[in-house]
Amino acid sequence: MAEDIPYFPHADRFQTLSIYLPRTPETLDLVGTAAERLPVAAPGPAVPRYHVHIHGGAWRDPQLTSASIEPTVAHAFSGPAQPITAVASLNYRVSQFPTHPSLPYDAVRDNHADPAREAVHPDHVSDVLHGLALLRSFGLTDRSYILSGHSCGACIAFQAILQAPLHHGLELPDAPCPAALVGLNGLYDLPELTDGLGDSHEHLRQEYGTLLSNAFGAERTTWAAASPARFDPADIARRIREGRAPQLIVLDQSSEDMLVPMNQKERFAAHLGHVDGLRLVEGHRCREGHAAPWERGDMIWESLQDILRLLHTEA
Repeated sequence: MAEDIPYFPHADRFQTLSIYLPRTPETLDLVGTAAERLPVAAPGPAVPRYHVHIHGGAWRDPQLTSASIEPTVAHAFSGPAQPITAVASLNYRVSQFPTHPSLPYDAVRDNHADPAREAVHPDHVSDVLHGLALLRSFGLTDRSYILSGHSCGACIAFQAILQAPLHHGLELPDAPCPAALVGLNGLYDLPELTDGLGDSHEHLRQEYGTLLSNAFGAERTTWAAASPARFDPADIARRIREGRAPQLIVLDQSSEDMLVPMNQKERFAAHLGHVDGLRLVEGHRCREGHAAPWERGDMIWESLQDILRLLHTEA
């Protein structure tokens, strides 16, 4: 493992990524060397050999980091057959969290002592795009990887890939195009997190309003423009035709998730149904509570295996 690699000079502690490799004679030789490249995948079918993940945490939790992928890594690299050559997990600056149970942070009250915890959209997307740019310099190429995100990480993943950076006001290059995008218990329609939670999640309305205001600002038009479930289908279709967005998207949502209602996935899936050239697949691996996919690891790994099988049949 190469841990907390900064993705540009003078990066703060959250502008980093970690890379995980299986334990082999070749990777053992890399111990103590600088991280400069991804391992070259063995010759074989034209399917992705890398996995890149974006963690959740409601855009604001400083204790939920790139290390949350480690249970998935344990599953991915446990058997003799290892279809994934490397896993990369991205950190990004987080937003204010004045009510964090053990590490509260309010920018004004705390005199801006920790800028890494004052991110406002599009800072999260900018950081992820910078992380993907570093991985490109390490050898990440178009369709060489699967990009996954959990919770708000799913939102950030789709923001980074389904729209050009300029849509978010960022003058940055496009990320390498993943072979597939997978959203796990994701947040996709931000205004509906206060307006359309449904009876089962209505008690979270105020909490969602607060965290969205801290992460995206108080202007609700920004929430809508940043929502993947409201991106122009024609724009997404054009990016697919240009090879900037993948043809395969997988959405998976646990019916037992007490933090995110099922209608987030349902709204996004219905919207993506209007995108020409897109194959949308409903995942069926997420179960139990909201954090279970990353806490257990097996669900994310099973989702990746499902996607690899789908891509293999099309290769």
